[in-house]
Amino acid sequence: MADFTAAQAAVVRIERAEEGRWDLTVISDSGVKMGHGVYLFDAAHDDAEDEQAAALDFVREYGFRFERDAVQADGPDAYWAPLLPSDQQ
Repeated sequence: MADFTAAQAAVVRIERAEEGRWDLTVISDSGVKMGHGVYLFDAAHDDAEDEQAAALDFVREYGFRFERDAVQADGPDAYWAPLLPSDQQ
């Protein structure tokens, strides 16, 4: 599905774009955006578990996963996590 290799993809970024919307981005080790998705949700049910689950589903489409305990805050409404190949479970 993706036109990049596992060695190139470094992190997933999860960032609130507006209320009810999180942007999900796969970023290479050189800082290039390699894939983008959007997670829309009911703002009344906004919690870290939901956006992490959405991000996991998103990166699986590219053949990756991340460890939930590796997610790091990067500002008030932004997070990132290092990506791992999905076959290393």
